[in-house]
Amino acid sequence: MTETALPMITTAQVHDIARGYVKTALLRTAFELRVFDLLAHGPVGARDIADRVGVHPRGARILLDALTAIGLLHSDDEGYALLPGGHDLLVTGGAQYFGNAMRLSASDWEWDAQKRLVDAVRHGGTVAETHALTPEFDYWEDFAQHTSWFNNGAVELMADHLVPWAAQRDSVDVLDIACSHGGYGLTFAQREPRATVTGLDWPTILDVTARNAERLGLADRFRRLPGDMFSVDLGGPYDVVMLTNVLHHFSEAQATALLRRVARAVKPGGRIAVVGHTYEEGDSPSANPLPFMFSVIMLVQTHDGETHSVPTYRRMLTDAGFVGVQTHSGEKAMHRLFIADRP
Repeated sequence: MTETALPMITTAQVHDIARGYVKTALLRTAFELRVFDLLAHGPVGARDIADRVGVHPRGARILLDALTAIGLLHSDDEGYALLPGGHDLLVTGGAQYFGNAMRLSASDWEWDAQKRLVDAVRHGGTVAETHALTPEFDYWEDFAQHTSWFNNGAVELMADHLVPWAAQRDSVDVLDIACSHGGYGLTFAQREPRATVTGLDWPTILDVTARNAERLGLADRFRRLPGDMFSVDLGGPYDVVMLTNVLHHFSEAQATALLRRVARAVKPGGRIAVVGHTYEEGDSPSANPLPFMFSVIMLVQTHDGETHSVPTYRRMLTDAGFVGVQTHSGEKAMHRLFIADRP
């Protein structure tokens, strides 16, 4: 590629990156004040917003103008209004409501972790005393409570590929490791009436999972397994073991060791289903930036984690003794699904 074919870095681009935290703060504030909810039924003026929210009129006006400036609102003589797509993404109860996810992605802990990025770069991993792998870290309880798991197409993608296979089996015992909200195992159990789900996670998180199971009418088919996935007795063997959004927290060697441990809990002829952030072999940061940006989050939050490539996932599963590795993606799935068999 010639030098003239490369994009030119501009002052405006660098300035926008440097001030990116302002956009995050605006969105976080708007969700916290439920500004978007007040605009759900049509345009509203700044003073009315201030009165309804209970904030200073000047603060409301500046906030609303800034939300308009970053493309989240429209303003005219009638006041401020949501743009197309705003009802689904920004209003509480919307089909793809992002407010709960914002409580996690812009949490105080995440912001504080990013402040130490320079130290993490120097060290090659997190330098935080409390990090993503700290036992019983309360962040994961918030994650389980506020993640809109039902909006992630990977949940349905996994069920789509496992349910027809499970229908041919004599039993459908499931272990959902680091189950969090339980979305993957419980969605599968909704579609496969013979399935029983054992959820492995820290005790306080399993309280959230159990509430979700009860809400879905699955309390009698859900069992708790509290503990550390690297040391607790996994029990079993199981027909299906699910390991979702976990392996990017570890190096390839650590993740493979975990998969070897998991393999011993899978029945011969059973399956493992893995979901995670990934990228294709040959992808570049410029062509597909998100997985490489996610590695920055892992750098400040874990000792050795990062986004692994599709070939790396295949290699880890094969080295752990699984065969017939399949990869699946879907239009609505934020992550890739890997399914492999236990010989």
